[in-house]
Amino acid sequence: MKAESQNLILHLRRTLLAGLIVLLAALLALFEFSHRYNYGHFVSYGLHVDVIARESYIGIPGQTKMYEPYLFNFTLLPVSLEACDFVDDTLSPGTEYPYAVQRLDTVSKGWQTVAVVSDESFCTPAPAARIVSKKLWPGSTIKVMDGEATGAREPFTKGDIARFVVFRELRKGANWQTAIPSIPFYIQDQVLRDRERNFRVRH
Repeated sequence: MKAESQNLILHLRRTLLAGLIVLLAALLALFEFSHRYNYGHFVSYGLHVDVIARESYIGIPGQTKMYEPYLFNFTLLPVSLEACDFVDDTLSPGTEYPYAVQRLDTVSKGWQTVAVVSDESFCTPAPAARIVSKKLWPGSTIKVMDGEATGAREPFTKGDIARFVVFRELRKGANWQTAIPSIPFYIQDQVLRDRERNFRVRH
């Protein structure tokens, strides 16, 4: 009887383990195919940034898109991020994460930094904003910011390749060593630049 009980327990453990493996595989497949459906590609293990271009016009001639980066945690562990919690002019709460914007130089084939946050300029509208630490849990996603007119930034033109770089650490300065670059994306706007007027890029 004792041997039969032990065999039964062993069988139940193996069945449970097999069930967990099947469940994890199903969740993994669901996540992968969902990501491919929404972003056009499968994603590998790690932290991952994708960009969505949305139709939006903010008054800059030739500007038609707002670009929104999203950070995915496709790992088995939670990740710590530094962020800015704020309250806007309409008294609505929001969160923004530090980032840089880069442009691919077609000559050198290297990435040029067009804009980057600093610990002095990020999260400055005190007292309605403060830098906080947040957790990004496995399988979850955050929007880095509400979107910006990247194509209106100098020197971008239509067809240029750009990317965002999301910083995990900022309090001691933007740490490029732990930063996460996004999947490169094409600028779809042909902004008409008026050299006598300065257009402010909303972000």
